[in-house]
Amino acid sequence: MRIFVSAAEISSDLQAEKIIRSFLELNLHPGVEIFGIGGPRLRSIPGFRSLARAEEMRVMGFTEVLSKLSALRGLRARIEVELDRTPPDVILTFDYPDFHFSLMKRLQVHPWFESALRICGIPPKVWVWRRGRVETIRRLYDGVWVIFPFERDFYENLGIPVIYEGNPLIAEILGGAEPSFVPESEGSVRLAVLPGSRDAELRLHLPLIEPALHHLSILLGKTVAAEVPVPKGVDRRILERALVSTDRVVYRFTKDDSRAVLLRNRLGLIKSGTSTLEAAVLGCVPVIFYKMSPISEWIFLTLVRYLGPVGLPNILLGVKQRKDNVFPELIAGDARPARLATELFRLMEDPARLEELRLKGAELRAGLAPHLNVPREIARKIESWIRHAPKRPIQRKSTFWVRAGSFLWSTLNWVRRRIPFRRPEKLPLPSVMVGNLQVGGSGKTPLVIALAREAMARGYRPGVVSRGYGGNYPEKVRLVERSEASSVIGDEPLEMIQAVPGLKLALSSDRKRGAQELERAGVNFIIADDGFQNLGFDTDVKILMLTDAGRGEVLYRDFDSEARRADLCLQSKGRRSGRFPGVIELDWRVESLPGHPVWIWTAVGDPAELEHFYRKLGLQIEKVIAKPDHAVPDLAEVKKLMEEARAAGALLAITEKDGVKFPPELREKCFILRRRVRLSPEVLQLFERLQSKPRAVN
Repeated sequence: MRIFVSAAEISSDLQAEKIIRSFLELNLHPGVEIFGIGGPRLRSIPGFRSLARAEEMRVMGFTEVLSKLSALRGLRARIEVELDRTPPDVILTFDYPDFHFSLMKRLQVHPWFESALRICGIPPKVWVWRRGRVETIRRLYDGVWVIFPFERDFYENLGIPVIYEGNPLIAEILGGAEPSFVPESEGSVRLAVLPGSRDAELRLHLPLIEPALHHLSILLGKTVAAEVPVPKGVDRRILERALVSTDRVVYRFTKDDSRAVLLRNRLGLIKSGTSTLEAAVLGCVPVIFYKMSPISEWIFLTLVRYLGPVGLPNILLGVKQRKDNVFPELIAGDARPARLATELFRLMEDPARLEELRLKGAELRAGLAPHLNVPREIARKIESWIRHAPKRPIQRKSTFWVRAGSFLWSTLNWVRRRIPFRRPEKLPLPSVMVGNLQVGGSGKTPLVIALAREAMARGYRPGVVSRGYGGNYPEKVRLVERSEASSVIGDEPLEMIQAVPGLKLALSSDRKRGAQELERAGVNFIIADDGFQNLGFDTDVKILMLTDAGRGEVLYRDFDSEARRADLCLQSKGRRSGRFPGVIELDWRVESLPGHPVWIWTAVGDPAELEHFYRKLGLQIEKVIAKPDHAVPDLAEVKKLMEEARAAGALLAITEKDGVKFPPELREKCFILRRRVRLSPEVLQLFERLQSKPRAVN
């Protein structure tokens, strides 16, 4: 087995080394080859083959990376060649998302990429900015490894497989650690100073510290004793040249011992990052700061405009707005020497407040108590994913042309609604419309079937009016019979009428005329299948079906704002996106699943979601043969697929929508994937609104 590991940061190098050592100690795969990009800790593992040194890649920020862009591109190309020469079975990347995402995008064109297990360790802070990177993670990785509980919840809610076993750093620093504060002399005060470990951080932070502590000394009228731990991989001389002791401020440098420094000090001036959390749980109250380059600061404040906290202690305490921070944060333009000195002074002069914040740190400590051996637990979970791949997240392809088409179509309908037309007339009977914003794959048909069954249970004689996509009928209005072929009336109308005995169904692009024909046929309750964008008719109730698919993944007919015209919005598929306030998730029920692996043949609007749905239920899907929506099966191809699946020990599975297009002799040999909609109370309440509508006379 070959495992490619890339940890380009000092902190991630430390954590990656512990996980890899634990994985090797499990000794479940003889002859494991470990290679990749690492710092001194990873390179210390016996047999680790280094392709590049992490120390060469330490850059950060929107602009700081530009200075090393050419070198990083060359490294990325070299890594791609090496991995294509010896394809890995497992890819583990830690932190450093811009480099790793660009590398993974290059790797995904290679045929071996899909078969490799791909884990994104310590993913980027997408809850702060650039949320679109979630979709990049979804597309490039099988799952993520996170180190905080709120991250676990975040990714699980988005349908992305997660490994969370606690924080290895917290596990290490909590091992018997108790504060042992060094007493302060009458004429001096003590504090910890952690300016960071990256070159860009040190270049921006060190010039702030000396004037800030000098100013603090003047405010206090005392000498300031500052303890500065030197991170591994950082040249001590850089710190000593920038932080020179004076009669007011005395600096003491310690080699790679931040834990001991934090345990000795009640207060710290600490750059934003994991070290702020480390300080808080060890009893050292952090004043959190972070300075950016001018361009990075402009982007952060003007374009990103993130107003929440950036310090991990505040995030973990549930703070939503930076103005409500528990621990002080001075970010970007606020990170000035005078402001830093003032915040430190306030805490030093207010022992009660300092103690209150120490107790908040103890609260965090209690909530982050991890397993005794976090790296080993993480290694075990990775091993379980190697043996049984995690349920893959929804994989859809996003393109510029689909996004452009969505915009143009939505704009056209926006204009149509604002041109003075005659007011649409309501259908003549109690009526419900089931529409969508997207083209195909929104789950309208199962909901229409559920509504028709509910209407029958309430004593109505329901009828459905549909356009019949995929059909080929000559009449202006056609009343459908159960025996008709899907090639004539379309697969979805045939699925509806076969699923609900006694249901009347009319096909017509003129929905009002179709409803009139149904009324003459004895129907007293109309369900309009689609028609949200049709300006020729209206219904008593409008239900809008939504999915999580983006505008670059499927065509949209309307802008999101048009959802306000619906009486109820139902999310039928996918993960919650938060784009539609008040949306209610559809409750799906599955009749049964086969006990064997399956190959799925499908011609539905969203095959990726179909696969994701059944994988989540535990169905072992070995192959998906996806055809265009409403496509007619090639019977020779289907028979060949059946034979190949049977030879591989699998069944050929199809949906009910696809099943109506199969001849009975072939349909009987397939497993039919059946899922039903259970109507929510909100949907049932809509029926009450229709009780006042008169029914047709018998």
